[in-house]
Amino acid sequence: MNRPANALTLADVPGLTAIAAGRPRMEREVIEAKRARRVALGRSMTLLFENRTTLLWQVLEMCRVEHITRPEAIQHEIDTYGAMLPGSRELSATLLIEYANEAERSRQLRALVGLEQHVELRLEGCAPSRGRFDESQANGERVSSVQFVRFPLGEVQLGVLGNLALAASVACTHPAYVAEVTLSPTTRAALVEDLRAAG
Repeated sequence: MNRPANALTLADVPGLTAIAAGRPRMEREVIEAKRARRVALGRSMTLLFENRTTLLWQVLEMCRVEHITRPEAIQHEIDTYGAMLPGSRELSATLLIEYANEAERSRQLRALVGLEQHVELRLEGCAPSRGRFDESQANGERVSSVQFVRFPLGEVQLGVLGNLALAASVACTHPAYVAEVTLSPTTRAALVEDLRAAG
């Protein structure tokens, strides 16, 4: 992936006092950003499409909670969360697998092995964009309840995403979990905005 034009840098992370002072305002911004980018995929999966605002928040929260002040330690957080920032021709999302019952969760996480082959972005008139999962999370026995996934987009797919006259959805086709959700106009507008910001 090419470095996004809006990549996170050390200059984005002020001192702990400034982080604390600005936190209420940024928290409101993050809540609004997540509201537009959160997509329920069936009853037990949620996709949160990430952008600069959501990921910078993660960096600032880590610095605040862990009292991180050394530049090299801050850079580590930037590198960790900045790696999730979408490029100009892709979407990226955190995929959460959520079961309230611990026994059911354990059973389902085992049943969902191979999930990385079964999540896709569907755009009318185009081949689906299969999600690319973080390979370091692969496990032949069970899946992680938190996954990071990217959806690469070609030129035509980018056009369809921004054209509300054409359908757009996210689907899971795993035998243990079949679901599809239509992306709302609000979500699509937010994603198109993120793609433009990535340059």
